[in-house]
Amino acid sequence: MGHPIFNSIPHTARYMYHLPCRVSLVFLILALLQQQHLFFTSRHSLSAKYSATNFQSPNHGPYHRYWEPENERLQFQEELVANRAAWKVLGEGWEGKVFAYKDSVIKTFTPGRSPFRNCAPNMATKWPTEIPASLRFGGISTEDDTNTTYHGFLPVKAHFVASSSPGAPAEWHLVTPLLDGGSLGTLAEHLYSRERPKSHREMDAIFRPAFNRLLTSMSTLHDAGYCHDDIKPSNIFIQDESHWMIGDLGNVREVFHPYHSSRIWTDNGQMGDCRANDAVRALKTYLKFIQSSIADDNEFNVAILGGHEPMSRLFWRTLADARYISAAELHKRSIVEYPEAFSRTVDNRIAKSARHASLTGLFSRRLATKLAVDHALMTRIDERSARWWGMVWLFGLPDAKRCDL
Repeated sequence: MGHPIFNSIPHTARYMYHLPCRVSLVFLILALLQQQHLFFTSRHSLSAKYSATNFQSPNHGPYHRYWEPENERLQFQEELVANRAAWKVLGEGWEGKVFAYKDSVIKTFTPGRSPFRNCAPNMATKWPTEIPASLRFGGISTEDDTNTTYHGFLPVKAHFVASSSPGAPAEWHLVTPLLDGGSLGTLAEHLYSRERPKSHREMDAIFRPAFNRLLTSMSTLHDAGYCHDDIKPSNIFIQDESHWMIGDLGNVREVFHPYHSSRIWTDNGQMGDCRANDAVRALKTYLKFIQSSIADDNEFNVAILGGHEPMSRLFWRTLADARYISAAELHKRSIVEYPEAFSRTVDNRIAKSARHASLTGLFSRRLATKLAVDHALMTRIDERSARWWGMVWLFGLPDAKRCDL
């Protein structure tokens, strides 16, 4: 029969009374399933990103002969370590520090920060991927390299493990030649601060040949079966105005590396073909350099959005074919859309119409134009979401493959 009080309550009323609890339970289960999905996909993406790069290319022999230091390099290494107090700090980041000593740049990698991806040869430990990548593409520097024009990549002068002070953990050191020109970012700052800064058209005419040579170096990387994955102004180094080097090879991966199909990669809007992705990022980096080098970037921004000038046509045509573009094809298009072509094909109507706008309209349009161009030239890849959902703050990064002797 049941309790008389419960029997007096209609069934519909009892159902409605428990409905919020049931709905909350369903949402809780769905939220838990979504959280687990994001957790596992994020962990998988992070595992892919920090997995090793395979440098045993079928088109090239092994490079172990470059990895064992010779007697002369051991002497050079001992000199560097003995004169550590004379090293000048150039910069410091999450991964480590960068120093200058005489004609060398010494990059140190702090243990426990960004994980090392590759196993060091003949060692049961890992080393920064930048070392084998630099050896693979830059080769070994010789004593005669002082006035040499490097072929797209910086050679390695030395690499070794040493402690910065007694009792401190050992750190990997990578030594490369010092380039007085710095990076593309520092060159832009220097050009911006000149008394008589040039226009964006003049800057393009001066530096387009260097950009074209950079694309040739990138084609070399791609033809070998690898991608840079981190082309940006701070990773392009300046030997002189006409010769730029591709640096910071720590993110070099083979074309079919699992990272290139991971969620981190796709969520950041990167191209499925990492070679096309490198080419697009290179063009964005070059245009960002031009934008940062001139005193008034509004004329540049209007020109980019207008689509009439050579650099603007090159940019939008490249974006239209972004999924399939190659560095070699971009090089061909860059030669066709040469800077001097501006005088024959430019349309100034957009720039002229802006001059007659009201003051309020001028500033709002100027800001909107700048934001649009800055967004179009953005090259950042962010993994914070993957780290959050993958609970790196609790579990750390996914365990990578161990190294065996």
